[in-house]
Amino acid sequence: MQLLFIYGAPATGKLTVARELAKLTGFKVFHNHLTVDLAATLFEHGSEDYFDYVRSLRLEAFERAAKADISLIFTFWYSSISQPNVEKYVRVTESNGGEVLFVRLHCRPEILERRVVSESRQNWKISSVAALRAALENTADVIPGTQLEIDNSDLEPELVALEILEKLEL
Repeated sequence: MQLLFIYGAPATGKLTVARELAKLTGFKVFHNHLTVDLAATLFEHGSEDYFDYVRSLRLEAFERAAKADISLIFTFWYSSISQPNVEKYVRVTESNGGEVLFVRLHCRPEILERRVVSESRQNWKISSVAALRAALENTADVIPGTQLEIDNSDLEPELVALEILEKLEL
């Protein structure tokens, strides 16, 4: 089982690239909003209970996927808030026989600002330039051990997926 973390700031195209990569690899896409949205139905967004529940959902999903040998692409906004959980995600995956790979997507700020207001993002929590700028203040740079970094400012998602496939030999 492989757990591929595609991470980066909001509007970097993580989910779009993940979907393209899933077509090429057969990996399942586990978008972070699956857990975020579920937790928000029960707990106040940002509360301790909310973060605990998000973390526990992800840990269980990664553990079960590793045990069942189901490879996943996990999209993730790596922020100062989420940073401590990454080690736990790696630990639970590896302790159940899985391998974790990290890919960081990044874009020039003007590209992020253009993308964040696009029609395709209007159902997401961060869909305005002001919200993006606030979020970027909490974005952490690089997860230690990241295998690949791609500036996809001027690349189509299909090409980014192919680059990931080739460079990580998936």
